[in-house]
Amino acid sequence: MSKFVPEGGSLIRPPYFDGTDYYYWKGKMRLFLISQDSHMWPVVESGNFVPMTTATTTSPSVVKPQAKWLKEENEKVLLNYKAQLFLTCALSREEYDRVEECTTAKEIWEALKIHHEGTSHVKEERIDMGVKKFETFEMKESETIDEMFARLTIIVNELCSLGKIYTTHERVRKILRSL
Repeated sequence: MSKFVPEGGSLIRPPYFDGTDYYYWKGKMRLFLISQDSHMWPVVESGNFVPMTTATTTSPSVVKPQAKWLKEENEKVLLNYKAQLFLTCALSREEYDRVEECTTAKEIWEALKIHHEGTSHVKEERIDMGVKKFETFEMKESETIDEMFARLTIIVNELCSLGKIYTTHERVRKILRSL
């Protein structure tokens, strides 16, 4: 019996990312973080919580000293550190080196996203290329229907992760036309 838990075999170990198949990992990691704490994903998307004093008419809000944090504030701050830990533990050494200087979970997520998806212009180009792949998709002569479906699913999933969604109806029509 192996002493290592295989990919996907643990509820406490984050999905491993070595730089390949980013879109697959991105979806799994998002679900993993949500499963750890339902308030963790908003920290990754929007940024960490910073406890502030309440503003008054005579003084603006300022960062509250840690010694004065309430229990709830401490728990919210801790979510960022937990998310950072899960994200960095999921990364290979090479991927970790890309995000080593990031100080929040959001910065780590954005750095990985920009590196693997590119800027908004690059993302648009990838969507255009993916749409072209989808539109020109055909079944190969030596291919089974299962293999063809798997190939189309990869294209559709990559486009979905970039924000281009095809309805079930569109996918079914594409499959039927490809036969």
